[in-house]
Amino acid sequence: MNIVKQLSGKSLKHIARFVSTVKLWVKFTARVIGNFHQVFRYRGETLRQIYMLGNQALPLVIFATMFVSMVLSLEWGKKLEPFGAKLMIGQMVVISVVRELGPIVTGLMMAGRTGAKIVSEIGNMVLTEQVDALKAFGSDPIKRLIVPRVFASFIVMIPLTIIADTLGIIAGSFSSIFILDVDQQFFWLSVKEGVVLKDLYIGIIKPPFFGLIIGIISAYFGYNMKGGAEGMGKYATLTVMYTSIGVLMMDFILTVVILSFY
Repeated sequence: MNIVKQLSGKSLKHIARFVSTVKLWVKFTARVIGNFHQVFRYRGETLRQIYMLGNQALPLVIFATMFVSMVLSLEWGKKLEPFGAKLMIGQMVVISVVRELGPIVTGLMMAGRTGAKIVSEIGNMVLTEQVDALKAFGSDPIKRLIVPRVFASFIVMIPLTIIADTLGIIAGSFSSIFILDVDQQFFWLSVKEGVVLKDLYIGIIKPPFFGLIIGIISAYFGYNMKGGAEGMGKYATLTVMYTSIGVLMMDFILTVVILSFY
């Protein structure tokens, strides 16, 4: 009986701690989004973060999307060939890349790259008491440090996804044409007949939400970091884990919402 009581007590403590963390995160999120207009005040820092986050993540996003797209074209080609439908590979690849593959691969790559960068930068400022110094001088760290980084993560996702989609489609076409021996004209004709503007809209709607969730989660862990060097490693690991899960959950939620309208 005592063991049961101890287990139930620990469970209640974990639940209470989780609820408290969620409340803090929601308040932090509301405060950050509510101060998005501060990007005009700190436009220099905002533009610097946009350049750094987008420029540094671009090679990783491009290579990841291209290789996954090539594998996708090969898999679809082998599956469609027994049914004599290999000529539909262009349509299948482009729709998959534009609607799902491009945004989700970009989001996951950004979750690892950008999430780790933001949490380490903000966390280092917290541990070295730079954030406390800003507060002492009457400057709000949320407005000056957090908002530019979260906004940059939010805004760079669209151009990164467009570039990733474009190069992913080109890589998929090369894989289909030179490895599967699909006629080039049939490939692009399949693309032209099968892809509609709705597919492009869906592929563009998702990425900003992915960037927002990545920026907020990583900034939250960085702003609340403690424990020195050991804490830095712990919070960086948690950031990558939760941002990746957040991207996947957001993808599911947005897909359900979008499909309910289309």
